[in-house]
Amino acid sequence: MKKLVLLIFLLAVPVLMRAQETEPYYLYRIVSYGGDMKYGNRTVNIDNGKSIEKLCDEKGKSIVFATPAGVIMYFVSRGWELLSHGITQKQTELLGNVYIDSCPYWVFRKPCSKEEFDKAVKDAVR
Repeated sequence: MKKLVLLIFLLAVPVLMRAQETEPYYLYRIVSYGGDMKYGNRTVNIDNGKSIEKLCDEKGKSIVFATPAGVIMYFVSRGWELLSHGITQKQTELLGNVYIDSCPYWVFRKPCSKEEFDKAVKDAVR
């Protein structure tokens, strides 16, 4: 009888442990890198769900990157996970010439608490 109870207990433990898992919550950032790479006029914009702003350090000074890879390494070094990436393109015509501007973007996420997630959602919805 003891063996049967022990066997049932051992089979039930994984099921009970799984029931205690919580769904993970994440904060998301969409980071875009644009400008004229040839002349060094590169800007990094951050979409945090409530506004789109230029990337700045703690003192409010713009952070400048040498290449797009530098942007990715910057966020990964701060605990953000690269989730997705892509390129947006905008076509403009000026004096009969067609110009196509390409802008790479990345979607990053970072684990957070339910409270942080709820606050981010509340801030994002108008």
